[in-house]
Amino acid sequence: MAEEKKLNIFQKIQKARVELQKRDIKKTGLNKYSNYKYFELGDFLPHINEICDELGLYTEFKYGEEEAFLYVIDSDNPDIKREWRTPVKIPALKGCSDIQAIGGSQTFARRYLYMMAFEIAETDIVDIAEVDEDKQEAEQRIGIVHLNVMKKLIEETETEITSFLKYAGVEKLEDIKNKDYPELLKLLEKKK
Repeated sequence: MAEEKKLNIFQKIQKARVELQKRDIKKTGLNKYSNYKYFELGDFLPHINEICDELGLYTEFKYGEEEAFLYVIDSDNPDIKREWRTPVKIPALKGCSDIQAIGGSQTFARRYLYMMAFEIAETDIVDIAEVDEDKQEAEQRIGIVHLNVMKKLIEETETEITSFLKYAGVEKLEDIKNKDYPELLKLLEKKK
């Protein structure tokens, strides 16, 4: 009977990546604001744990003040390991305690480290973020310059402010959004 050749850590990790790609992993995370789906840890971690167990790999996550680390260790030879790292920052989040902010940072770090180590591909979030900047800008309220232009036109055209605010769907001029400004400006300019 032929002796089975032992795989080194690089071969094991590569085999784990290939096995993971064969699985039908679904994205369950949903960013409602930017309207895109993403992988949560729970989507792929059970698969990774199962595959690593079969191949003789062990993963260990460590979180430090400035960096987080993911180690993939060869269970057959624990002195041999591969390391992935990422910088971390604990965000100041409104309505969250310090421990919740730390937990959120740890979860994000774990997610990204596992995605790096096991080559889990997602839609490029940077592309989505660039599109969303325009959307976000459109949803913001008009600035002081636009506000002053609008006030001046309302005064010049003797527009009744209550009716104008009702038409604009706002309670006060300062609440007008950038996306609505051009249409409202045209309306006022027509009255000149």
